[in-house]
Amino acid sequence: MIARGSNDEAEARRHIALWQGMIGHWNKVADEYREAARGRASVSSLLLDEADRTRRQILEAMDHSDRLIDNLAPGHEMRRDLLQIASALEALSESIAISADQMGPRIEAGQNVAGLKYLLSALKRDAGLEA
Repeated sequence: MIARGSNDEAEARRHIALWQGMIGHWNKVADEYREAARGRASVSSLLLDEADRTRRQILEAMDHSDRLIDNLAPGHEMRRDLLQIASALEALSESIAISADQMGPRIEAGQNVAGLKYLLSALKRDAGLEA
């Protein structure tokens, strides 16, 4: 049985404040990922790695919020706040996953174009067409 008490409340209160601030930050970062995924900003494998790291942090926060919800007594006022945070975290996680899925083909296409440009340049140089 999980002990429920003031330590659980203090931890929940601390994490609610932390996550409320982080959700604002993660929303701004997710906007950047969406812009890159839609082709309105540059995309790179580093940005995709960053999106994956951000999503892992959000998933960890979701798991932790679930544990905190379980540790609070039914009807506790902070459960509502934690449920709202969990919902926002889930939406952010899904948004970032969609953006990451869309970034992958854009990165690959960019690499293909760069490779083709290099090949074309090398062919022109070999043919003596380039000064």
